[in-house]
Amino acid sequence: MILPVLKKHLLLVNAVIWGLPGAMILLKGVKAYVALQPVAWWMYLVSLVVFVLFALMFSKIVRKYSDRTAGLEGDRRSVFDAFSIKGYILITSMILLGVALKFIPGIPTAFFATFYCGLGPGLLLAMLLFIRNWLES
Repeated sequence: MILPVLKKHLLLVNAVIWGLPGAMILLKGVKAYVALQPVAWWMYLVSLVVFVLFALMFSKIVRKYSDRTAGLEGDRRSVFDAFSIKGYILITSMILLGVALKFIPGIPTAFFATFYCGLGPGLLLAMLLFIRNWLES
């Protein structure tokens, strides 16, 4: 077994994997908002809508992975058991999409500001939900 950890600590691994990119993305969104000064009020509303949509989606994913972790056999698991293959594909797809967005010419700064300030907090919420589930396990 590679890098064995207590099974319940896989929830903390998930929290870190979702939380670090969340903080980085939120920071990029805030920087984009700062570059846009002045900012139209409706852009904050768009960020809020994006956050709510991601929060709903990510809360289901957190529940699914928390249940999956609880169902794993044994007390110790490899740190790589934090996600299924499907989960690693999801994470890789999200990373590749994020990288691709930076290389598409003509995407306005306003898009990055509103989208990243919705996505980043959504990922941070997922981190907090994983931590809550770890504390309850």
